[in-house]
Amino acid sequence: MGSVCTGFVILDGVQGCTSGLYVHYTQMIFQYFKLEASFDSLLTPYRVHADKIMVSMNSFLMVVCLGIAPIRDTYLDAMLVGLPTLALSFAFIYRYPGSLLTRIYMGCAFMAFTGLIIHQTGGDIEGHFSAFGLIGVLLYYRDWRTILAATIFIYLHHLFLGYAQTLGVPIYVFDDDRFWLLFGVHVAYFLPFILMMMYLSIWLRKEGYEAQRVLSLAQQIIQGNLLGGEEIDKVDIEKPLIHSVVSMKNRLLDLLKIIPVPTVVVRVDQAKVVNYNEAWIKTLGAISNTSGDFNKSFIWPKDGNWDYLLEKVSRQQGHLLERFEQPLITVDGKNRFCELSVILHENVKPVMAIMTVEDITERRKAEHTMEKLAYSDLLTGLPNRASLRVELDKCMANWIENQDTFAVVAFDLDGFKPVNDTYGHDAGDEALKAVASRFISAKRQEDMIARMGGDEFVLIIRSCSNVNIIVEIAERFIRSLAEPIHLRGTDTKIWVGTSAGVSIVSSKDMSIDMLLKRADIALYQAKKSGNNSVVCAEIE
Repeated sequence: MGSVCTGFVILDGVQGCTSGLYVHYTQMIFQYFKLEASFDSLLTPYRVHADKIMVSMNSFLMVVCLGIAPIRDTYLDAMLVGLPTLALSFAFIYRYPGSLLTRIYMGCAFMAFTGLIIHQTGGDIEGHFSAFGLIGVLLYYRDWRTILAATIFIYLHHLFLGYAQTLGVPIYVFDDDRFWLLFGVHVAYFLPFILMMMYLSIWLRKEGYEAQRVLSLAQQIIQGNLLGGEEIDKVDIEKPLIHSVVSMKNRLLDLLKIIPVPTVVVRVDQAKVVNYNEAWIKTLGAISNTSGDFNKSFIWPKDGNWDYLLEKVSRQQGHLLERFEQPLITVDGKNRFCELSVILHENVKPVMAIMTVEDITERRKAEHTMEKLAYSDLLTGLPNRASLRVELDKCMANWIENQDTFAVVAFDLDGFKPVNDTYGHDAGDEALKAVASRFISAKRQEDMIARMGGDEFVLIIRSCSNVNIIVEIAERFIRSLAEPIHLRGTDTKIWVGTSAGVSIVSSKDMSIDMLLKRADIALYQAKKSGNNSVVCAEIE
């Protein structure tokens, strides 16, 4: 009784062990199929193209079957088997291009035509040769599952139809009655060849997968998308081609990061920002929605600025626009004046644009300050002698070309020296500022008043040839000083007046120096005749 119990225990153990092994290997097989399926999406372009090749091969095999039909008068067999097989091939590539179902069908269709050829040749051994060639063609799918399905199909074909042949059914698989021997020989001979094909298909799949991953990464780089894209696992990153492209991508990303100039990469057809660097964020701010229209980005003062830039750069030689001045707005609403450089990369699709930005706001402020120092009087803020000269050059050129008459009026303050002597230079400076303010109020909008230095001022009266009007304007300046000037912080009032000398342009041969000299002579005569006087130089 004990030995019987022991036997049952051993039997149960063996059954349990067998069951465990079955579960283990079943799970392993499913995992392997699952792993293989993970490559399918990336290899779809290869397999869609392979589908077209396979349906062409099926069409060729149909022609072959029709060509050998006269040997045994198998036209009906060729039509009944070949035509539906070929029709389904077209249906599968139309409905399910690149799918696993289509691949498996194509492999089985190949073997169906092989079986048909064997049947049409009466089971001759030469009829079996097509199976080897067709299995080799299936390598283009880069999928061992297709080869496995085709192998199972042809094995089942030989097993069932070959056995049916021994029962007298008019089907030809072997040209000899020794069915089991021939079947075993075919399986044994074909199996190593199939295993080699499956092994090769796995390696071809690996190469195809790697090539597609490299192509995908290259497309990301071409499109400027250095940050996005699929994550690459450790196994893939060790592949030489993928490792090289990822290294190049990372180096480009590092280069973009360390470039001190704000840089943005834009996909032109979608006006979509695909990348920008740290310098861009520091200068203008992060672009939160990279899927939006770059025309509507916060950086532009108005919509359409980006389209205008693209139109402008497309007209440039080499499609390169350099140092185009454009006001931009930062993410916190500050106005910045910038120089933009844009280049279009049109040799690849989609077309990408790279724009760099240089913030020149502070430079413009400095230039404005320098210009103000060069052309403005520091004390009064009025245009200075240099600025007056520039305007007189313009007036003289306009008069020579268009006969647009103008006049200059020289002013010299009366009673200013006693102010300096009595109250000091600070009071004198304050008086000059007050005089400048009143002169600005007295002038016409189109005219210009400048300080020549000391207590001397010059007025340009534009587009006026009427002497009476010119004199009236000069007298208005004199009247502007009729009221006393109050010194700040004191009850002191000071009085200053002015005299005026007028010179009107009258001859094309007259120079600016001559014009100013005549105004000075007229001013001298006005001061001699008494304070607050106006004298016009004689018109030549």
